[in-house]
Amino acid sequence: MNKIFQFLCGCLAQIGRPFGWSYEKISVYLCIHLWPLLCVVMALVMLGIAVSTTNPLWITACIIYFLFNSFGYWAVIKHYYPGTINEIFTHCYSDLMTIAKEWNTTYAIVNLFVYVLALILIMTFDVSLILLML
Repeated sequence: MNKIFQFLCGCLAQIGRPFGWSYEKISVYLCIHLWPLLCVVMALVMLGIAVSTTNPLWITACIIYFLFNSFGYWAVIKHYYPGTINEIFTHCYSDLMTIAKEWNTTYAIVNLFVYVLALILIMTFDVSLILLML
């Protein structure tokens, strides 16, 4: 797991390099902003599809899901801001270390679970629902 984690950290650093961003900066922008915003956007897409089907059950479910994702993003932002990029990165690192300690595992495993596995599961769920609505 540690090798996968190190590889992904290297990928993040390479993604940030063309923008002149540090590993910490790209991590904050991707993990604190882009991933949650992607969930919000997917929920909005689902809502648009639900509206086009005119199915009140799908519309209601998608409105709730969109609000849930939007609230989640707001909660993440409220938890980490205000702060500089380095302060936000350090705060997030501290949160993940606390979870790792609670789960009796490593920071790398928690990080992979939260930012890779959970995102894959959420996106799979979203795409599955979209296909079900079509």
